[in-house]
Amino acid sequence: MRILHISHLLPYPPKGGSSLRNFNLLREASERHEIHMLTFYQKAHLDKQSDLRNSIEKMKDYCEVLEVFEIPTDGHPLAWYSLLGMNFFSAWPYSAWKFHSKKMVDAIRKYTSANKYDVLEIATIALAGYRELAPELPSLMVHQNVESELLLMRAKTLGNPLARAYMTYQGRKLQRYEQIACERFDFHTTVSDRDGDMLRAMKPDINVVTVPNGVDTEYFAPGDDPAEDNSMVFVGGMSWYPNLDAMLYFIREIWHMIKAEIHDVTMTHVGKQSSKEILDFCKVNSGFYTAGFVDDVRPYISKAAVYVVPIRVGGGTRLKILDAMAMGKAIVSTTIGCEGIDVTDGKDIVIADTPEEIASRTIELFRDKNRRDELGKNARKTAVNLYSWKKIYPRLESVYQRLAGMRK
Repeated sequence: MRILHISHLLPYPPKGGSSLRNFNLLREASERHEIHMLTFYQKAHLDKQSDLRNSIEKMKDYCEVLEVFEIPTDGHPLAWYSLLGMNFFSAWPYSAWKFHSKKMVDAIRKYTSANKYDVLEIATIALAGYRELAPELPSLMVHQNVESELLLMRAKTLGNPLARAYMTYQGRKLQRYEQIACERFDFHTTVSDRDGDMLRAMKPDINVVTVPNGVDTEYFAPGDDPAEDNSMVFVGGMSWYPNLDAMLYFIREIWHMIKAEIHDVTMTHVGKQSSKEILDFCKVNSGFYTAGFVDDVRPYISKAAVYVVPIRVGGGTRLKILDAMAMGKAIVSTTIGCEGIDVTDGKDIVIADTPEEIASRTIELFRDKNRRDELGKNARKTAVNLYSWKKIYPRLESVYQRLAGMRK
């Protein structure tokens, strides 16, 4: 079948959560279907023209048609602030305004006029408005998270009352926007059953299917080098709020308890845009490091004895946990951190939900290599059996087939 895929980012290189998921599912879909992709690209990810050209060329291996557009406000601070202010008076959330582009509108009209599509797939809620340009097509909305939930949770943490009020206002608008999308799209996919239940609360008769996150189990495989004693790692960019909250939680409430017991302990954070508080913490706390953005996270995961996931903010599933599982690592995670992943506490992961529990479970694993090895071996088996992309993709294929049936 022929699929028109509209996205908020070029998924190559597959470095972040959304791009990893989108790239691997598109790659699988392209083996069976003809993909026409209209997408924005984000300058923060592809800031050099050479990087952009390379990304486009790579995606052409999987897309019969590929057109790429700049986000109107990307790299233009004055335009960003102006749009943010004007959006205060709109019923649409800011994220939908941010991605409104006449060039994208024209491209959708051009291709829907010239081609017969079986499915319209929109890769994030911020682009939901583009569905109105092709009302005759069976439509799929992809939910990476229930975004309004994340925004409202983040609003509660802000100290500035005005900032908190504005973000709450945006969260409520986004929530209404999600409710409208529930009405207007024929099918929805979420990455966890929990997120699907949240959409059903908005519209009980919604067609929603869970398509979990997955992992490339050939790329992420156990390394040959032994892990370093008493070492931890966390992988996640600080631009995504749940990751930032997790690291701040760790340095404020957990690190000192582990350090008091294991004096030579080390912790490495891998991911871009580390906060000032975390950078300052590294300067005065020996053993705590931030590696920033790296092209390949595998060496950092491989050398860690324990992979720690102190995430407290829900939504979606954690691709990085799946990477660590595929690499056979012992993992200590909160319940929310491993939400949506079919793991069992004590078998293929250790679940701990308070600072004291996270610290004590991590210390126990430092002192018991056999236990770490057992957890890692079981985690690898779970990743291979349940979460390789080839095992995940058929769920999405079933959605495509049901949508194509609507077209007929």
